[in-house]
Amino acid sequence: MLYTGLNDEELVMLTLAGEQSAYEALVARYEKRVISAAESVTHSRYMAEDAAQDAFVTAWMKLNMLREPSKYGAWVCRIAGNCAKNTVSRFKSYMSLDMLEDMVTDERSCGDPEMAFISEEEKRLLQDSVSELPSK
Repeated sequence: MLYTGLNDEELVMLTLAGEQSAYEALVARYEKRVISAAESVTHSRYMAEDAAQDAFVTAWMKLNMLREPSKYGAWVCRIAGNCAKNTVSRFKSYMSLDMLEDMVTDERSCGDPEMAFISEEEKRLLQDSVSELPSK
């Protein structure tokens, strides 16, 4: 890729100057992180991908408002988190109650490392138990 050697600030400035392929380089650079940031909120890969797409479009539209272009990555991840929250609230009526309860539990455990560990351990044990079930 033509822009791989450039830093975020240079890519942002090139994008603002009209070089759209510079923005493609930013998207490629941060795609996985942005999806991860959104997935930590939605707990759904598909919803996270939608939120990530919204985040990149929003960031592109508001790129001229970014005060510190060198911090594009953190900025777009923050936007992704907000887009993910909006996605969850928009589709709340379509989600199962179990999924919503899991999301509330995960939000509560975010501040407490012990609770986060217990939650992850419970998920692992559940997955192990389900994988041991017969296929019928």
